[in-house]
Amino acid sequence: MTKKSERKNNSKLIIFSILTLVFLITLGVVGFSLLKNSEKQTTSSDEQISLNSEYLNTDGKQIEISKQTENTEDFLQNLITEEKSFVVYASLPICSGETAEFKEYVLRFQKENKISFYYLTSDYVKDTSIYETVKYFPSVIIYDKGKIVKYLRFDSDEDKDFYRSYDGFSKWFKANVKL
Repeated sequence: MTKKSERKNNSKLIIFSILTLVFLITLGVVGFSLLKNSEKQTTSSDEQISLNSEYLNTDGKQIEISKQTENTEDFLQNLITEEKSFVVYASLPICSGETAEFKEYVLRFQKENKISFYYLTSDYVKDTSIYETVKYFPSVIIYDKGKIVKYLRFDSDEDKDFYRSYDGFSKWFKANVKL
């Protein structure tokens, strides 16, 4: 083989290697973007849901699920089976600091907007289907027709502004639920 043909083969190999590398990088960027978009759909969307009417125009109180029945999962499962659209506020049994402030934002929001949320502490969440999706508390979980469609992630930097102020929480909730 001549030096000229060796250079030509080497050039082809280099071009092929560069094109393969560019293709793999592009594939990785596209895959990462798709993954990030699918995660965002868990906590944000352009679609607003409508809650069942029994939760609207109320006194804005929280309905403690654990006091509704001896079996928390059965109570929640009935709401899911009936394909209800509702909200659950789940928190630690004892709140302090930022979590206590967030609880006050939620309570204020409920009263001002005359909307009822179910309330559940993390002790009981572990016994429900919520725990398959939500692992950190406090959280506000929105169900549409029996399915979790939105929730605030306490461990997420994207959701932190919604936890830190009444206006932040109100903005998040109203973007996701028709009042």
